[in-house]
Amino acid sequence: MDSKELKALQHLHRLMLELEKDSRDQGFESHKIQKLQDALGVFSSHERLELRKIAEIAKHLTPTMTMKHYVSWIVPVERLLQKELRDDDFLIYSTDAVSTGPRAAGTDKLPLVFILHNLRSAFNVGSIFRTAECFGVSKIYLCGYTPLPTQAKLTKTAMGTERLVEWEEAPSVSTLLRSLKEKNYQILGLETTSHALPLDQEFASQPAAFVLGNERFGLDPEILELCTEVREIPLRGQKNSLNVGVAAAIAAYEFARQWRGATWV
Repeated sequence: MDSKELKALQHLHRLMLELEKDSRDQGFESHKIQKLQDALGVFSSHERLELRKIAEIAKHLTPTMTMKHYVSWIVPVERLLQKELRDDDFLIYSTDAVSTGPRAAGTDKLPLVFILHNLRSAFNVGSIFRTAECFGVSKIYLCGYTPLPTQAKLTKTAMGTERLVEWEEAPSVSTLLRSLKEKNYQILGLETTSHALPLDQEFASQPAAFVLGNERFGLDPEILELCTEVREIPLRGQKNSLNVGVAAAIAAYEFARQWRGATWV
């Protein structure tokens, strides 16, 4: 594929993603459909069969099509570009509740906070914000060199949830952990150690703080010593680790499952 063809395909793909994000399955504006059809028309007489087939997508695009229908026509373009998408490159949604700020006090929040210490990846932190908002986590504390929601890469992945979840930068993780203990929080280090308890073992009937550490090195021993307990996610594969964002989601789910099924005060 020469540079001119590549640029035309990249332009087409940008238009397709913009239309996907603008529409949200509530109908497609005719003028935007027309703009996309014009971009597709560039390939109608191309000598390469796979590019001529791309042009045929134009006749399938209508203002009344569903989002599921529309997305099926984006995929062939992405495959031609050999583009591997991360989930922050396109829109993931179901039915969002109408909200303009952090959850109001008492609106089905969990007695649960996340403490993120020395995470390097803004993508991972943004993913954890999304998880926290979905499960009703009360707050996220950002410690050490963990990226803040002021970073563009984080907000791209968080997809607006950084405005919906309360967060705080905590200069000293040890001071934070001691403070939360005084407020009757159980401090749960999420780490694989010889004395770790399985994640699905029953939690104490009190608020909880999950502590997650660096993607490569995990939690430092001095932090683990400050934890009430250390919990681990039982794994069966040869790779004995999970992405920190995935681990946070599993931990939040298990705590929510137990808490919402219990009679805690």
